Amino acid sequence: MRWYRSLFFKIFLWFWGVIFLAMWAAVLTNEWIEDDYFRPATQPETMHLVHLMDRERPIVAEGRKLWRKIRPGWNLVAVPVDMISQLPHDLEEFADEADDADQILWGQNDGWLMIGPLQRQGYLYIAVTRKEWQSVLNNEDRWLVPLAIVVVVTLLCFMLVWSLTRPIRRLQRTVRQLAQGNFDVSGLRRDLHRHDEIGMLASEVVEMADALQRLLHSHQQLLRDVSHELRSPLTRLQIALGIARKKDQQHVLAAEHDRIERAVGQVDGLVGQILDLARLQQTDSQQLQTSRLGLGGQLQIWLQNADVEIEEKELQLIFREPDDGLKCDWDWMLVERAFDNLLRNAIRFAPAGSELLIGAAISGESAELWVQDQGPGVPEEELLRIFDPFTQVDSARDHAAGGYGIGLALVKRIVELHDGSVLAENRSPGLRITMRLPLRPQT
Repeated sequence: MRWYRSLFFKIFLWFWGVIFLAMWAAVLTNEWIEDDYFRPATQPETMHLVHLMDRERPIVAEGRKLWRKIRPGWNLVAVPVDMISQLPHDLEEFADEADDADQILWGQNDGWLMIGPLQRQGYLYIAVTRKEWQSVLNNEDRWLVPLAIVVVVTLLCFMLVWSLTRPIRRLQRTVRQLAQGNFDVSGLRRDLHRHDEIGMLASEVVEMADALQRLLHSHQQLLRDVSHELRSPLTRLQIALGIARKKDQQHVLAAEHDRIERAVGQVDGLVGQILDLARLQQTDSQQLQTSRLGLGGQLQIWLQNADVEIEEKELQLIFREPDDGLKCDWDWMLVERAFDNLLRNAIRFAPAGSELLIGAAISGESAELWVQDQGPGVPEEELLRIFDPFTQVDSARDHAAGGYGIGLALVKRIVELHDGSVLAENRSPGLRITMRLPLRPQT
């Protein structure tokens, strides 16, 4: 990257140019505002001079020593018509200009404001005051110039900040999507042509996203390949186990055969879950087989399928039924799979004789399904990680219970396919997991 394309140089040059422009404009504007000029007096200005002549005692000019007699505010200055030369030079010039124009003028000269002159009883009367900022605001439309400078400088600074923060916000959104597993970086394509640090960073983020996607795909492919390769030896083991049972007619090795069968069953279940997760990760929402069914009726069926496990642990089922007539457009086979995983986990870790809370309700344009046990819960720092594949809070406990950290990953993926979200939270006691699914598929 060349030095003149550096973001540091651009920011430095931009601020230096804006400050220089503002200073230059301020100097020129100040000189222009302070410049001497005269114009015809307006009617209110003329009436102001008349009122001063009626109310104020005039200061008579004598030998150009007038300025030391001037008081704050407007002063009424008088000079005989035939002795205009007694006026200070600025007032004399003003009076001559008015005489040439043959009208009453308003003017500024060397920091003084003047209105006049008016002739009465052989005297010329002029209203005089020191120039102040409020007089600048009343000075026709000249106050618009500094305002315009402020507006221009503000717009220039806004353009700079916008040009810097807009691509940074796009980077922020893209990185957040990457953290959620979305590798779509098309929003950064417009920043790749930049030849500064932001363009380089956008290019590196795109390369990182591509590398992560390749790594994830290779990881998923490895899991699929290994899982498929395990199917054949598992099948052979099951066949060999069946043959061994037939040969052991006296049931001398029955206990060992049962232990082998449980181990083979666990490995077979793990392989099946891995293949299911890999298949779901390759599926998008357009491939869902949605249908419109009543949520309450489906929940009743799902709970009936778990009656045996609930009765074995003597759990007290507390079921909050959804509103009557609530129908949802979901892929019910997948949603049942997700709900069944949550239900089996809750039964597995619920203490015998405890309560098992299950419910559903409408929340805006979505339906919430939750399952809550009264087990040990999950450490707060692990609540987000439990939905990652092969994540186990307590490895010994999960393996003993038959879990391998894939069930909740399947739940999360199924919910994501429905454009929903899943949340785990401790409820003291127990863990509550809530699936939030839109009532209708997103279009």
